[in-house]
Amino acid sequence: MVYRTYLQSGLQKTDRSLMRIGFSNLLPSSYLVIIKRNGKVCGTLTLVRETDGRLPIDELFSKEICKIRDTGSTICEFSALAVDTTLSNEHRIEILMSLFRKAFILGSELLGCTDLCIMIHPRHSTYYQRKFFFERIGKLLPLEKVNGAPAVPLRLNLKTCREQIRENDPEMYWYFYESDHRIIKERTVCELNHRRSLYDIGLVNHFRKIKPNLLENLTREEKRILEGYYPGLKTDLA
Repeated sequence: MVYRTYLQSGLQKTDRSLMRIGFSNLLPSSYLVIIKRNGKVCGTLTLVRETDGRLPIDELFSKEICKIRDTGSTICEFSALAVDTTLSNEHRIEILMSLFRKAFILGSELLGCTDLCIMIHPRHSTYYQRKFFFERIGKLLPLEKVNGAPAVPLRLNLKTCREQIRENDPEMYWYFYESDHRIIKERTVCELNHRRSLYDIGLVNHFRKIKPNLLENLTREEKRILEGYYPGLKTDLA
């Protein structure tokens, strides 16, 4: 879904694997969040909890992110957001809110993150600032991994946003923090317990079969990190 959606939007080059997989997707600190309707995946995003002092957003906005780190914050990033484009606008917004609700619970309540960052196209940034109370923390820059499309960095303080939402949007507060909250949290804990057995060298080799050049463009440091997580993994680290 991510590959297809990004390709349709001009943010992805064609790839024989038909998948959009990168370094962060191979890390145990990367969490795939999906929403299904009638057994079909209709929305997904990836939450990346910072590891080794790095996030995908550091590629462009390291200076801005380091300022947040210097306050003792634990940062996560939302990336690879995709919602089924065949759905109506109303249903797509519903899926987006479901994704964010689950990811908020995962990031702030289960992974202990204090701040959330995202790189987003400027035409969507106003919505995120108005609806979720993100703040812009840097200037617009072209992002190579989405075919050079413009991106702006946004940051959300997960410790204060709950009160902001409560004061400004009671309906959204009920949806995010009261309606089915305990059930979603318990279900997510179960999913976390299951996923621990998935991140091994077999997972990396599975993706390499689908995308043989997966590790070719990684930096030396990224290869070192992967070899540390997966003993026995050969990345041809020179």
